[in-house]
This record gives sequence, structure tokens and C-alpha cells, in this order.
Amino acid sequence: MFSAKDIAIWFLMKNNAEMHEHEATNDDYEVYEGITHLKLQKLLYYAQGISLGMFNKAIFSESIVAWPHGPVVKEVYNVYNTFGRNNIDIKMDKEKEEIIKKIEDDKEVAEVLNLTYDNFAIYTAWQLRQMTHEDNTPWDITQKSKGLGSIIERPLIEKYFKEEVIA
Repeated sequence: MFSAKDIAIWFLMKNNAEMHEHEATNDDYEVYEGITHLKLQKLLYYAQGISLGMFNKAIFSESIVAWPHGPVVKEVYNVYNTFGRNNIDIKMDKEKEEIIKKIEDDKEVAEVLNLTYDNFAIYTAWQLRQMTHEDNTPWDITQKSKGLGSIIERPLIEKYFKEEVIA
């Protein structure tokens, strides 16, 4: 299992690579945006849900909590919150390369992350936020029953993703 910070690095580096690839080919037909802190949090939530729904196991160990703007991993929030609403811009280094290599070597994790990226990174941060706020989502159920700031329980995430997202 990886840390949520490791998974966040994978998403950020994947997005950077995609943006640079499309800039290099002068691809004017698609809109490629960076990843803001809000969008990163939602991608982490969807990756965890897809992993739980497909493989019955968590992709990272940290808890996801119900905050006003949706599911949040506090440990990742504490690292990237200084970017605010701006795109998160981090540079590749040896440590990040090693993290990405380990993730890519884990076939299940790589599959989950690529599925998550391909299916959810196409949405804006606000669209992803709205999706997590729909009625009967794990965020909605948790914030109504336990209140904002409460942990969104993994079995609830797993059940929802098996029944509503993957199915």
C-alpha cells in the first residue's frame, strides 16, 4: 500500500506529462488543465473508491474525511494547501521518480490510477466537487449522519463504488 502523498505525486506528475505532451504537439482541440488542490483531493477519493470497488483493498492507508467541499485526505491537504486555487506545480526529482516507478510496478495500483485519471481528470475541480455532493454519496451520507469533519468509512466507500460507479 502506498501513502496518499505518493498517490498525489503520481497524479501531479501524470498531469504535468500530459500537459507537456499536448503543448508539444500544438493540440488546440482539447482543454488540458492543471490540477488544483481541490481537484487533487477528489482524484484521491475516486482512486481509493475504485481500488476498494474493484480489488476490495485500499490504495492508501490514510482516512478520507467529509469537509465542506467534499472528501479530503488531511495529510495531502497539509502538503498542498498553500497552492490555494492555483494549479499545483511541482518538479520531478529522483525521489518522485522512485515513487512513480514503484507505483507503476504495481499492476493493480497502476490500473486503478490510470482508470481514475482517464475517467475523472477530464472534469474540473468544481464538477468533481459537485459529483461528490450528490445525494447518497459516501460524503453526503457521512456529513448528514456524523457531521462535517468525520471520517468517511471505507466500507461505505467500497459499497458505493461497487454499486454506483464500477457497475
